[in-house]
Amino acid sequence: MKKVLVFLILFGIFSFQIVLSQGVPMIAQYFEIKDPEIKKGDIVSLRNKEIYRSNVPYDENIVGVIGENPILVFGKETTTTLPVVSYGKTLVRVTNQNGEIKKGDFITSSNRPGVGQKATESGFVVGKALEDFNEDEGIIPVFVNIQYLNLAPKRPTFGGIIQQILSALRVPENVPEVLRYTFAIFLAGMSFLFGFIFFVRTLREGIVGISRNPLAKKSIQTAMILNLIGISILTLAGVGLALFVILY
Repeated sequence: MKKVLVFLILFGIFSFQIVLSQGVPMIAQYFEIKDPEIKKGDIVSLRNKEIYRSNVPYDENIVGVIGENPILVFGKETTTTLPVVSYGKTLVRVTNQNGEIKKGDFITSSNRPGVGQKATESGFVVGKALEDFNEDEGIIPVFVNIQYLNLAPKRPTFGGIIQQILSALRVPENVPEVLRYTFAIFLAGMSFLFGFIFFVRTLREGIVGISRNPLAKKSIQTAMILNLIGISILTLAGVGLALFVILY
């Protein structure tokens, strides 16, 4: 009996040393997988007690990444289960559609099933990138630690906006929506621009007219007010049309 206890203690110490030698252990759980297209490195979520490839950015239902050979696995392994890593270092499929990924960047889900992207706003993330990546799609090591990331909002820059538009245009499914929003922004901007130009011109002409003919001051002021009302209506109509393009 003593020999058995000694053997168990030595075996436990030996196993513990192996785990420590591997660094931080991967913690995973076996889940039943019905999606035949799920593969190693996919980010997955849980909905209605079923595992599916995450296809929504910053998905709050993320449970982990389909891993390979995790050290600590809970649950029962069957022919229809796969290990889902919820903590530790593992390989993850990623894309640069939301910007180049740098080591240390947080990774979240994207609109590509199972594929992660750089997190640039507050929301749920799957973990931190351990390598740089700047290709359309590939696999990099990520330290998985699912959490809610709270990022302070950054002031948008013209270059940043252009970069986001170009990144979105790389995905064919995004092209119609990006063009729609771009057209709406252009329409609203032009409405404000022309409205401002005509407002300044009407104001200047009214001041000049009153200085030249003080006796016609009231009629000139009335004409200015009517012109300004017309300019305001046209500007608001342009903005309304832009909102219509966005919403419908």
